[in-house]
Amino acid sequence: MILPKAAASVGILQAADDSAQLTELRLPAVATERRITSEIDDALSKGDGDLARSFLDLADAHSLKVDAERRERITRSAASPEVRAEQESLGGVTYGASDTWLRTTAALSADVVGISDVRDLWHEGGKLVQGEPYDKVILGLSTAGLTLTGLTVASLLPSGGGSIAARVPVARGLGLLKAARRAGLLSRELAGKVAGIATSALDAIALKEAVAAARAFNLPAARQAASRALRPGAVRTISAMGDDVVALEARIGQRGAAQTLGIVRDAGELGRARRLAEAMGSRTRAALKLLGSAALVLGEAVGLLLQAVWLAAGWMVMAALAARRLGLMIGRVIWRPALTRRTAI
Repeated sequence: MILPKAAASVGILQAADDSAQLTELRLPAVATERRITSEIDDALSKGDGDLARSFLDLADAHSLKVDAERRERITRSAASPEVRAEQESLGGVTYGASDTWLRTTAALSADVVGISDVRDLWHEGGKLVQGEPYDKVILGLSTAGLTLTGLTVASLLPSGGGSIAARVPVARGLGLLKAARRAGLLSRELAGKVAGIATSALDAIALKEAVAAARAFNLPAARQAASRALRPGAVRTISAMGDDVVALEARIGQRGAAQTLGIVRDAGELGRARRLAEAMGSRTRAALKLLGSAALVLGEAVGLLLQAVWLAAGWMVMAALAARRLGLMIGRVIWRPALTRRTAI
């Protein structure tokens, strides 16, 4: 009992830096037929056919049985999310509304050209300048987004370099992050990290200039001031997060990206989630639903795993000592009569 547990612990410790391998090692303990069928039913009852399909793919990959009736229900639900997305995508450009995650499609289109970043900088930055409560996450993401959009515009000029395609995905990723924040889907820890970056890296004077330009809807001036308002290191960190979110959306859809943003706690875990999605594809959402952040990091479990390894090592030392003692006892039993007879002769 001890040795198999120790062997499993060693495997998990070795997979600490590989989120896909770590997930595969941990899934057998939780991915049971009963749990998967229950999760499928729950996903279908909430209209999330994509998550139900993810659980079905996970079940098939692990040779777990899912009855034909549930398979049929998953097939019938396949088109529903796209239909709802089209119905709920109106009105986002003007108000940036995010009553539901799927309602952000139009707002995301606005983010690509920087319109919503100007709007959010105007709203949240104006509150900061006036000493009112403001959303640090939205302000930080908007400032970074406006900076990156400015780089995109610069790349279109004859003197500029690169391509607009290199920056538009990042702008979309930041739009997804803002949408998750507004919809209450961003984890508290991740929101705190983004807010911390924005608070520590903002230049108050440049921010006031950016807010003034945004209020006048002077987009070039707002972008120029925004590029000075946020330090380059913070822009790079936030830009990398945008890249990761876009990659997640491409692999597991908007719902999957939203689900992930509710689990990850920092930029590092977001990058791990991206690599997990690249490795597991459609099974990613089910794995994250079953394991949560345990799919990405060892966390507090590392102490228990090390304890299991040390217990196994101690057990083997004790077993070796016991075997040595037993060997000596057997040796005495076998050889002592012969020595006694030889002495008597």
